[in-house]
Amino acid sequence: MKEDFRLPKTIGVDVFQSNKVDCKGVAEEAIKKAKREGFQEIFVVFDHDNQAKRDEAFKLASDKKIKVIFSSICFESWYLFHFKNSTRAFDSDEALEKELKKCVGMEKYEKNDFKHYSILKGRLNFAKSNTENVRLSVLENNYGVEIFNLNPFTNVDELVLFLENQRS
Repeated sequence: MKEDFRLPKTIGVDVFQSNKVDCKGVAEEAIKKAKREGFQEIFVVFDHDNQAKRDEAFKLASDKKIKVIFSSICFESWYLFHFKNSTRAFDSDEALEKELKKCVGMEKYEKNDFKHYSILKGRLNFAKSNTENVRLSVLENNYGVEIFNLNPFTNVDELVLFLENQRS
């Protein structure tokens, strides 16, 4: 997406493997890097992944004015919204991935394989609309529930909108 949008070189992307760094650790690393390199806007992106420190990551990010981009139950919920507008909750990433593989073009989907971007990019507006509609519905119907405990939930569309506005 960074290349496709022709984003300026001043926008950096770092990927931390979730099995090595928990979501709170991702937020801590983002803060350290921001201080070293003087970033103006910071986003941390993580998913539910049954991580026990989700609440701590959200609090730390809030305290440090970092924007959290969160997906429940896994990041693939964002991909699914490219095809469906559904408030179905999934109990595992495997169940969600199984549903995603029913979508045209995603039958051979494999986690961490970025070739699927070419399939998804033409559906970006549909995904942004679906994501926002589902998120607003889920928030309204689960008033008072912390975001990191909602299912389904993703706000990846907010990051995509930000990036679209940074196009050079």
